[in-house]
Amino acid sequence: MPSITTILGFTEAPEKKASLEKWRESLGHTKAAEVSRTAIERGTNVHLLCERYLKGEQVDAPINGHPVPGPDLQSFNALKLKLSKIDEVWGQEVALYSQEVQLAGRCDLACVYKGRPTIIDFKTAARVKRHDDIIDYKVQLCFYALAHNELFETDIQEGVILMVADTGFPLEFQVKLCDHLPELKKRAAAFWQAAVSSVSDLVL
Repeated sequence: MPSITTILGFTEAPEKKASLEKWRESLGHTKAAEVSRTAIERGTNVHLLCERYLKGEQVDAPINGHPVPGPDLQSFNALKLKLSKIDEVWGQEVALYSQEVQLAGRCDLACVYKGRPTIIDFKTAARVKRHDDIIDYKVQLCFYALAHNELFETDIQEGVILMVADTGFPLEFQVKLCDHLPELKKRAAAFWQAAVSSVSDLVL
């Protein structure tokens, strides 16, 4: 099955794609690629530090033989207070799939957060974001909950995005997953319709 991140990228709004391309051109493609790579590495590291913390492992142990970068450790420390509100960990890096929408993915964390079954996604950002900036993240969480409920007969209705910006300011976005189910189904359907059309064109 294709991944949720694949279909979200494929069905991304044209204006969002245009904005990203404009940003690349303003920096130059080489510099933009470098900035993107650094951002990805930071996100990966902060996620790993959160995972270590929840497993009771040494958070500041070297990563691939290198010391944890200071900014990444600071970002983790900004999120630590939020992590302390996790009552029970059900699984980390949970592989999921849904027969209903024919998609797959891997969620960061399934847990009990503040007393409620919750899917949590860890994110980093260059700037403080608003709810309108993270619609795709919310749809992604909705998929994870749908798939988890299908596979494990859970009843997860809530998601949380724990984000830290370059300012070091931690953000918590509460997400009612049912609000984003129509958008998930619409974008999954658009992806599959395009896939079927592509196959038909090849046959013809």
